[in-house]
Amino acid sequence: MVLKIDPNILITKVSKPIKFLITVYDKYGKRFKFSNIQIKKIFAMDRQGDFRKDSGKIHIEDITNQKSYDGDNFLLTTDINGELKLEITDPHGIGVRTTFEISANNYITKKINLIFTVPTSPNTPRARMYGHMTEFLFVNGIKFKRPILSAERLGDQVNHYLNEDWSKFNWYNAVSYCESQGSRLPTKDELLNFYHEHSGDDLLSNYGWPIVERFNFIWTSTPIINMYFRDPLHFHINFLNGDIDKGITGNIFSFLCVE
Repeated sequence: MVLKIDPNILITKVSKPIKFLITVYDKYGKRFKFSNIQIKKIFAMDRQGDFRKDSGKIHIEDITNQKSYDGDNFLLTTDINGELKLEITDPHGIGVRTTFEISANNYITKKINLIFTVPTSPNTPRARMYGHMTEFLFVNGIKFKRPILSAERLGDQVNHYLNEDWSKFNWYNAVSYCESQGSRLPTKDELLNFYHEHSGDDLLSNYGWPIVERFNFIWTSTPIINMYFRDPLHFHINFLNGDIDKGITGNIFSFLCVE
């Protein structure tokens, strides 16, 4: 008996289905009709290789038999041609690689790995989860880069959001990091224009950027002199409401590098 599943590693976004075909053959190479197919979730792992039990249930659309299922263990049947067409989604997934064991007639078994990526994690080996976060956005010809993970550069402060750790810096360290990447901090006007195009809600909902409470103050390069402080203050913008304020260089805020 032969169980054919092609290919054996499948990747897509968490919002999209993975389509594949299971075909069962007997020892003579003929289609094995009405075969019993069991699909069992073995384990789920994040991108760093840690086992995860906090991802959601898998959803299967059995196209062949016109049925739907949610769970971790499924019993299905091929058609008269020995075929089973499926669409699998991970609607509540957190960006894991899930290993399934697929068996036919309790006789032959294969394993398959499915990866559903999430928009709230970047596609980098340093991310905790498998993701497809937007890397940069353009406004008025200026390239704004996504926030950075603490694994990419450890921040003066690290905050956790949706399974990832994100760095925030004081003003000098934000400038230093951007310069190390061949970039710079945006001016007040540049960042304000960016906010008008992409508020915090828009950045999170449509691009996965973690511009939420605790991450909502974002540095600019624009200084202002204050007689009570030795160093200039610098403007920052609240991406939840657009307010503009001034901060000392020792304040720790989020930042976006630009080119």
